[in-house]
Amino acid sequence: MKKRTKNTIIIVAIILIIFAIIFVVYQKFQAEPMNANTTGENILEDANTGLENMLNDILNEVDEEENSEDNSIEETEESEKTTTNNSENKNQANDKKQTEDDNRMTSKESKAIELVKKQWEEEWGDTDDVSFNVSVQSDGKYGVTVYDTTTTKSIQFYIVDVDTGIIKER
Repeated sequence: MKKRTKNTIIIVAIILIIFAIIFVVYQKFQAEPMNANTTGENILEDANTGLENMLNDILNEVDEEENSEDNSIEETEESEKTTTNNSENKNQANDKKQTEDDNRMTSKESKAIELVKKQWEEEWGDTDDVSFNVSVQSDGKYGVTVYDTTTTKSIQFYIVDVDTGIIKER
């Protein structure tokens, strides 16, 4: 055989050996698919089981909070009824509802809404058909959006500096 033929055979043999090694390594480290009949400890019987449990826990917490709030509201209403007449009870219930809404916001947020409400009443008269939404901007000022309650369309946007009381329309 000629030298050139021997070199070609050696190169082909080396390439076949390299492919064989790669195939063996690949087969060893290849991830095997899981058998459908195999049940492991980490596999849920139903894919929604964990989600349903989580939702039930959340709903139970909300129900418990509502029940405790209802009980405390009923207790305070009963004590109010014994000390005041019916017309005063209606006024106190409205004030209580307003303070509950105010408790969800910071004092500066509620002050920003109050400033915009005053501005709105001066310009448009009443606030019956509008609602107010407040957000904090990056510069520390508050953005108050006035919405139409029937269409939920944004009517006006105000930028409020609560510290100085300056209101700018935007």
